[in-house]
Amino acid sequence: MTSEPGPAGSTATDHEDAVFEAATRWLRALLVPPVSPASNVLEPLVQAPKKRRAWWQRTWRDVEVTGNATALPLVASRDDEFVRRARQDLEVALDGALESRLLHVCGVFGLSEFERDILILLLLHAINTEIARLCSAMPESDLGRPTFALALGLAEDPVWEVLDAAEQHRLTRLTARPTWAALSPERPLRHWRLVEITQPAGQPLVTSPLRLDERIVNYLMGIDYLDDRIAPLCQRQLFAAGRDVLTSSQDAAIARGHRTAQEQLGAVDRSVVQLVGSDAFTRRLFAAHFAEGWGLDLYRVPLDVLSEANVAHDFARLWNRECRLQDLALVVEVPDASALSQHLLTRVLAVLDGLVVVDAPEPLRAALPSVLLDVTRPTHSEQLALWIEALEGGDEQWAERLAGQFDLNAGEIGSALTGTPSSGPAQWHHFRTRGRVQLADLAQRTVSSTGLDDVFLPAEDKRMLEQIRDQARHRATVYDRYGFRRQLARGLGITALFTGESGTGKTMAAEALAGELELDLYRIDLSGVVSKYIGETEKNLKRVFDAAEQSGAVLLFDEADAIFGKRSEVQDSHDRYANIEVSYLLQRMEAYEGLAILTTNMKNALDQAFLRRLRFIVSFPFPGPVERRKIWVGTFSGLDEPARQRLGIDSLDFDALAKPGITGGQIRNIAVNAAFLAAARDGVLTMTLLADAARDELRKSGRPFVAADFAAWTNPQPRRNLPETEEAR
Repeated sequence: MTSEPGPAGSTATDHEDAVFEAATRWLRALLVPPVSPASNVLEPLVQAPKKRRAWWQRTWRDVEVTGNATALPLVASRDDEFVRRARQDLEVALDGALESRLLHVCGVFGLSEFERDILILLLLHAINTEIARLCSAMPESDLGRPTFALALGLAEDPVWEVLDAAEQHRLTRLTARPTWAALSPERPLRHWRLVEITQPAGQPLVTSPLRLDERIVNYLMGIDYLDDRIAPLCQRQLFAAGRDVLTSSQDAAIARGHRTAQEQLGAVDRSVVQLVGSDAFTRRLFAAHFAEGWGLDLYRVPLDVLSEANVAHDFARLWNRECRLQDLALVVEVPDASALSQHLLTRVLAVLDGLVVVDAPEPLRAALPSVLLDVTRPTHSEQLALWIEALEGGDEQWAERLAGQFDLNAGEIGSALTGTPSSGPAQWHHFRTRGRVQLADLAQRTVSSTGLDDVFLPAEDKRMLEQIRDQARHRATVYDRYGFRRQLARGLGITALFTGESGTGKTMAAEALAGELELDLYRIDLSGVVSKYIGETEKNLKRVFDAAEQSGAVLLFDEADAIFGKRSEVQDSHDRYANIEVSYLLQRMEAYEGLAILTTNMKNALDQAFLRRLRFIVSFPFPGPVERRKIWVGTFSGLDEPARQRLGIDSLDFDALAKPGITGGQIRNIAVNAAFLAAARDGVLTMTLLADAARDELRKSGRPFVAADFAAWTNPQPRRNLPETEEAR
């Protein structure tokens, strides 16, 4: 409640106290138990004309008929004139307390005057021991607890009832006129669960004890909190001024959404806003600002929590009640756009009031009208300006790299700096590792120090690898500085296909590109992605792409033909859902803005529609003698000089090693296995040991070991020392 001074210097709290004091005086005067009849008081009642009342209005004031004798009525000893004056004081206090919580409850829930009197009776019974004691003395109470019969009995005013309309207008009634409908399940007291009824088996409803809901008692006493029956299902989303920062483009989008939602909310009791976008953090950011713009406290609830109908019904009833007591907004977190999620969401939205924000990665077809708001991160120019301001010395080169590689919100950039300028390399490392946790269970991170100088390909194919690297480095310059982003609606990422036989260096080239770009490389584990359950494969792939976009990771779909295969004609339901998976992959690959590399040794097995979406197709041919010699030399070039001397690398015949037709992968395996053979002997790596390792490697791949191909793989013969005389001759 606000405590700002009113017109006469009084505060809302003062008015609230005045209402409670007046209500207490009124009930104190009204709650007077009946006493035995006396001759001096019976006469006026007997002589007073009676007005016929409904059967349910007959109370302890009526004459009880027993057999042929008529018992005398019980007579109240209360002073009705004093009650009328107290009632007038209460009405005056209520008229002067426009910000009273009591009046707020009566207004927002649509209580009648009689229902308001019941509310006051139950409230004071809960908080005032004197009123509780007086209630216990009344014959209609149940073990000291108020009942509906008590409320009806207190509402009796026989003197007022017999007056004509003009006289009734001049005379204040003891209470509001009673109505049986007040206890109907459709009326506010029970519909909104303001009143709890304890009705044991066999006990009439009218004599069952009533109790004001604890949450309503605390609200009327000035205590605000979320009802503890729904609080465990929700999570409060607090607004953090330093973290939840919007740029001008995002702020303009929020303002447009506010205007549209306001128009909708003016026509109905609810406003549904769909926040759609791939990044969950940005959706939370928009939801926080959307609620903050209307001064609402924000709570979040996952859709699956409300999947059971009874839970959703109870939650909605109590949440809608809270929305009338406090300024609240609810975010419903929807995991996907499946038919089940859309069905559940439609059912939940139908019973929720107020501002409901749907947090979903994709637009949903809800039965109710909604405002669709695309959630976007800051523009490249805005991120660039933030990085220049944040980095130490305003390093524009690193700011350009960071803004081009990582798509971040203003708060994310600011929170990573911890209030002090930082270096570009430190921030690069920080953000490249963001998605590791999310990708860990679906992909395998590959760590390698390989560079493009270690990849040996024909000149044309090598040049294409360098183009891939350069486009990944300078995409921000082309898309944003040059303005090509406005011309391209999709396909902003770089997708490359590496095709060639096993062992020709496809995976190594992917590692080299990731190393050159200083990004993490993740090999997609198809066993962890593809699922036999319908729809699960798409969910897993979505998680992969979303996490990769967070960290800017390079994705490697090894043996891509297994997952990006040709779409087939639909013969049964399995074919139909398999084609859906392929179509989803095609769409997501096109929308992915990172670098995705696919490898296959069966190019013809890939879907032609997918091939059209590829920007690069790099062939990895079987290496020729020149490439094989470079690979052999490169395999040992990474060893330090002492190791090279111990192994005797300089004595190897690299021209001879390059003659047999083997792949780069086989060359590396042969070199490593031969080194183990040398370690088990005298520590010298010889041509003979390499031949033995080659024999094992070819046997593993099912190829015969042709001795003629490896005839030159022999150790050089030591030079024979001749006698000096022979040498002289």
